Amino acid sequence: MTRIEQINAFCRVVDLSSFSQAAEALGLSQPTISLQIKALEEEFGSELLHRDGYKILPTENGRFVYDHFTRILALYARSLEGIKTGQGTYSGSIRIGASSGPGEHPLPQILAKFKNAHPECEISMFVGDSNEIMEKVASQTLEVGFVGAKRRDGRLAFTPFLEDHLILVVPKDSRFASMPSIPYEQLHEVPLIIQQPGSGATATLQRALSEVNMHLSDLNFLMQLGLQDSVKSAVASGIGGTIISSLGAKKEIENGEFVAVTVPHLDLRRKIFQCHNREIPLSNIAQEFLTFASKYKNI
Repeated sequence: MTRIEQINAFCRVVDLSSFSQAAEALGLSQPTISLQIKALEEEFGSELLHRDGYKILPTENGRFVYDHFTRILALYARSLEGIKTGQGTYSGSIRIGASSGPGEHPLPQILAKFKNAHPECEISMFVGDSNEIMEKVASQTLEVGFVGAKRRDGRLAFTPFLEDHLILVVPKDSRFASMPSIPYEQLHEVPLIIQQPGSGATATLQRALSEVNMHLSDLNFLMQLGLQDSVKSAVASGIGGTIISSLGAKKEIENGEFVAVTVPHLDLRRKIFQCHNREIPLSNIAQEFLTFASKYKNI
């Protein structure tokens, strides 16, 4: 086994918090993955991973080497792609990150089409909140990110990708479901679940409320959960509504599980941005993917 294979295996285990899932992703057996990690731990003279319940998590030393390993993998991938540039070939890998809105729609659909067009490519997508994705792109853990907010960071370049807007959705059996609209002054009447701090959706909601001299604390929050899927599960249980990306709630609205309620004069529009690390050139695959994604972004 080569050193780069060991590093790649370690990073996959950390990313997926699982030996078995990492083995499946890499097309290897779980014992092989275990041997690769063991070889690294012996070389570093330190435990790099530990089990926490059902999850495999990095130790403090593991987190330290992970940050360096992801940069090594990024540079290794760029070196491979640099050789292939101009040859019209796109074999290799691309690691994409997305916040939960575009991570549910349209990126999975775009990635499926891209894979069909370039079956030789290895593609992976990590979903997190916008801040998490930006940090991973800045640290070169991910090559490209799609986020619902942007920040001042000299390492990052942002390009508008598509338009999105947040919407108020409630369970189909909610008393608010029969209301075509609700004034923003009465929004506090709706019990709400929102996404965690750091999400683009929460940042957009905060900005919209400030424009009408309101604050998050003026609303009736039942819970603040993690990412979009957690929030949608809570809404589906009937406990309350949420203000969520129209991209992320598209399926539930179409099948009648959720009902969208208009909130007039509350500007919940936002842009989804593509971001990359300006300190290192995009790989051949990444450039091809971004061109492809721009073509199919309204899928």
